[in-house]
Amino acid sequence: MVPDIWKKYFNEEWLNRDKQKLTRKLRSLRHLGSTKVQIGSHEFLNFSSNDYLGLTGDLRIAEAAASAAGRFGWGTAASRLVTGSSTLHTKLEGEIAAFRGTEAALLFGSGYQANLGVISALVGTGDTVLSDAMNHASIVAGCKLSGATVRVFKHRDCDDLERNLNGVKKGRILVVTDTLFSIEGDTADLPRIVKLCERFNALLMADDAHANGCLGKRGRGMPEIQGVNGQIPIVVATFSKGLGSYGGFVACSEQIRDFLVNNSRPFIYTTSIPIALAAANLEALKIVRREGDGLRQKLATNTAFARTKLESAGFELTGNYQIIGVNVESPEEAMFISGEVEFHGVLIHPMRWPTVPRDKSCLRVSITAAHTEEDISRMVDALKKARNSMAKKKTDGLTRRVSRRPTEQQLETMHAASDDDFGDFDQHPGDGMMSAADSSKLPPPDQVSDFSSDNLMTTAGDTMIAEEGFAGNDRPTAPLEKKSDETPTEPVASRPEEDPQEPDPARISEPEEIQEELPVDDEPAPSGATLAPEAMELEDPVIAEIEGGTKKRQRKTARQKKPGS
Repeated sequence: MVPDIWKKYFNEEWLNRDKQKLTRKLRSLRHLGSTKVQIGSHEFLNFSSNDYLGLTGDLRIAEAAASAAGRFGWGTAASRLVTGSSTLHTKLEGEIAAFRGTEAALLFGSGYQANLGVISALVGTGDTVLSDAMNHASIVAGCKLSGATVRVFKHRDCDDLERNLNGVKKGRILVVTDTLFSIEGDTADLPRIVKLCERFNALLMADDAHANGCLGKRGRGMPEIQGVNGQIPIVVATFSKGLGSYGGFVACSEQIRDFLVNNSRPFIYTTSIPIALAAANLEALKIVRREGDGLRQKLATNTAFARTKLESAGFELTGNYQIIGVNVESPEEAMFISGEVEFHGVLIHPMRWPTVPRDKSCLRVSITAAHTEEDISRMVDALKKARNSMAKKKTDGLTRRVSRRPTEQQLETMHAASDDDFGDFDQHPGDGMMSAADSSKLPPPDQVSDFSSDNLMTTAGDTMIAEEGFAGNDRPTAPLEKKSDETPTEPVASRPEEDPQEPDPARISEPEEIQEELPVDDEPAPSGATLAPEAMELEDPVIAEIEGGTKKRQRKTARQKKPGS
């Protein structure tokens, strides 16, 4: 039984998040290869994943896992220091070290666990950690867990890092930074950070998760691109991004590896990853070492094409690589545009606080080697249409507010009516108010009050599509079919509800948006999608509830549009 005081706390937290449009929801979907997902009965182009090389749907990785599971079973039943360290774990660590060009490597259950385990083991009370302001949440958590003094330097500001280093007077110093930042796609100045660490005797740790395997001549990420590979003592990365699998690792020297084996509590007290997963990761590394050049070239080509198209369309972008941040003005705008592009069959994730600072809301567009130019063009077109809808929403909001304000002529008429009914106020001493009957002639106060630029956005009462497919009022929403004389040939998805009193003709029929047909079920699956199941509607109670709610809203809208309603 949950105590009442905790129930009250949970309710207050939920209400506070919902009021700020920060509520997040899980929704079930089906992955269809590397670039598509299915939600309910609709397919969407996926521009929100970290599958940069398009390997999540590669059958060779799945077959390696299945083969190992058939030979060794699934679980290991113990931590590495007990009986959970198999020959495949040891082999995988050797392959990681060879791939990254280091003496040794150590496996962790995930990249998050690796950052926790390394930072908390290396420093403690009396030591200092210097962390970039935009580092991943796992780095922030590791810094807090360590017990060391934490100093946050300004994002990508080496001058501020140097000032902080100068301020440390005692204890060991650890500098931690992401290499390729996961939201806006910008990069750390690794050569200068290396020099500062050498000058101040600080140990440098870099999280290369989003560049590992997919950037650099040999896939060694941002250190290789910036010419400092081999000069960073500790590199943390994962299998769950470019390598299309799961798990984290640390590439380091033998001395540091031995220290972590004996001091990293998240490593010591965690059951080792399944042997079948180790086999899958070995296969992923094998594919990248053999085919990585072609995959990285395709990724670079797609990235350049996407950035050119987006910049030509007038979007403000961040970064230089496959993670593209599209700047927006507010969390509400990020949510609205994300819902609009989903209506056009594209998934782009909105980034809001606390993932980003409160004034840094953006849309995160993730490009992969598996995307085609047609996919990217469709994504850009969806963003353009969503931006136009956002502009129209602002304009319509302003028009409605202006139309409700009384004109000077109306005000003069009101004053004249007042004079006729009451005469001069001097003739009615003590009577300074109109009668109730005459006051009804005036518009309500909220319709004549001034408005500011803050009011141009939708109010908290407006229904907005949440990033996980739910409205701000926590009522589930679902993909809606366009109301058109023609049958649409591409999937559509959930979108914000429109005011039934003001239908938008432009949305009722947009035949120019229908550019392609969905693949027929019996057509051969595209390359990289060999694991995709056949298209089918998910038998999911959540999906059923969502689509049932959609029908109820459609019937309600139809009743409201009837004459005399």
